Amino acid sequence: MKNINPLGMFDEHFLLEKRTKLKHPLVKLEAHIDSKMFAPIFYVVFNKLQNSSNAGRSPFDRILMFKILILQSLYNLSDDQIEYQITDRLTFKRFLGLKSSDRVPEQDHLKVSRNPYSGRSYCSLVLSFQSSA
Repeated sequence: MKNINPLGMFDEHFLLEKRTKLKHPLVKLEAHIDSKMFAPIFYVVFNKLQNSSNAGRSPFDRILMFKILILQSLYNLSDDQIEYQITDRLTFKRFLGLKSSDRVPEQDHLKVSRNPYSGRSYCSLVLSFQSSA
């Protein structure tokens, strides 16, 4: 059967706008939590971890990785499933601030970012930093 309605140039945009009007849970979460407030904490913690070499590909944004871990815990997804879901779902990409053409972190990146600082998670780092301040 032939497709009666071919894909339009702005269909992706219209679909996201409709989901925004329907109050998708990730839209609500993004409205209530300013993830950029964690940037100074990640900057302090992860600058201690970096080595002086600039070799290799630059790491993914720390806030992006933190948001991915939030999605994983909300939707109970494994590393390979979150990689697939980010690639597949427009709502996940919008929550993460990714465009369709942006590179999605692979499951290996997620494993490394989960325990970057002596086996401690992002959440425990944030909580320990805030309690010491």
